[in-house]
Amino acid sequence: MSEVSAKEARMVPMVFGLARRDDNGEPDPDLVMLWGMETAEGAVMYWREDGRSQFALFDDAESAADRFGRLFDLVLYRP
Repeated sequence: MSEVSAKEARMVPMVFGLARRDDNGEPDPDLVMLWGMETAEGAVMYWREDGRSQFALFDDAESAADRFGRLFDLVLYRP
């Protein structure tokens, strides 16, 4: 992979979500409550609240799950 290609690959966002658990304690893909994107430079989560778009920035998807997961009993889901 060339240097330009490697740099571009790090910038491609990876989708992640915070989901409720299924009966086995695993993230349920049908019950994702919040979606986000992660790049090598950080992660952002999006949601709507009171008719307004909201977002939060994090170091990575795991940090988002630590923060919001504990608040809303959600776990990290990566499709």
